[in-house]
Order: sequence, then C-alpha cells, then structure tokens
Amino acid sequence: MNTVTDPVCDMTIDPARAAGSSTYDGVTYHFCSRGCVTKFDSAPALYVGNATTAPAPAASCCSTAQAGGQSCC
Repeated sequence: MNTVTDPVCDMTIDPARAAGSSTYDGVTYHFCSRGCVTKFDSAPALYVGNATTAPAPAASCCSTAQAGGQSCC
C-alpha cells in the first residue's frame, strides 16, 4: 500500500482513501478528514514548512483516528 502523511495532523493515510486533497505550490496533499483540509486551505504555508512557526500537530486527532478507525478532525 502506498501511504502519505497528512500535513496537518501527521497521520499516515492511503491517498486512495483520503477524505480530501488540496494542491499548494504545485504539490498535491492528502488529508485524513475534511477538518484537516479546511485547516490546510486556510494557511497552507504553515503546514508545508514555509513558515517560521508551524502549528503543533493534532496528536489527539491522530490517536483517536488510528485507534477508532475514523478521524475526529
């Protein structure tokens, strides 16, 4: 299985099963939930390392999503 990392919450996901995707600066990113897409779309530079201060990953979201099989974002 080919996997990618959600840039908002750092969850590892299968892009074919992603809740959404967004393209920024010519690169397509995949997300575990619509909430992560919304956060990314509001400030993509914060999540791809173009900003000096990146937000903290939503660790509780990832833990819940992996343990329960669905995302809470």
